[in-house]
Amino acid sequence: MKLDLQTTYIAARDIPPRTKLESTDLIETRIPNGYLLDNTYNMKEEIIGKYTEIQGMIPAGSVFYRDMLYSEESLPDYPSIQLKEGQAAYTLETDLARLGGDIIPGQRVDIYVSIDQKMNEAPITGCLLAGARVISIKDHKGLDLSDPASTGIPYLAILAVNTADLELLSIAESMGSIRLFSSSISYNQSIEAMMVKDTILYEFLSSQQRSLSEEVPIFDFSSEEDYEY
Repeated sequence: MKLDLQTTYIAARDIPPRTKLESTDLIETRIPNGYLLDNTYNMKEEIIGKYTEIQGMIPAGSVFYRDMLYSEESLPDYPSIQLKEGQAAYTLETDLARLGGDIIPGQRVDIYVSIDQKMNEAPITGCLLAGARVISIKDHKGLDLSDPASTGIPYLAILAVNTADLELLSIAESMGSIRLFSSSISYNQSIEAMMVKDTILYEFLSSQQRSLSEEVPIFDFSSEEDYEY
């Protein structure tokens, strides 16, 4: 009886977790069609460029099951692997009103802040941070908007910002409202997440940050005699 053989690919080596697959990780082979399941990748183009899961090694000689591999965007820790040195992922609740325009992952945005003051005083407004890179935009279920199962309605925007600026951004969010707009420096790769410092907004938020720092008590833990357990 003639076997119905199908071309597929197997692991050329033991492949560790969180590895981006390359052509050298694959070996082409032919196996009986009956041994292949619906949840296996059988085309090279479907495998190369994907990542192995966070836990679990793919052993040498194994076929590539669909639940073993992730596209970069669908990785559970996708935001963290998109960060550069000295950056952190800043998550901001958002909606269509706060997204100024058709903003997509990979794009740069300017973060605008508006803070209301006392009655009859104009709000403090302006651009606080320019050129923040959008890592992803998710719906209320935590799915990327590009996911077929997503509602398509934005709920969270995850941005790459400098770690040193997180506190000031958090103060701005707690005191006012934030909107995102497409950045004019989107195509300047040398500038990213730049704090705009020559504004009244920045001076105001910086003064609030200094006030908070002065209010934090400093404890001396060098002696245990002052504490009861």
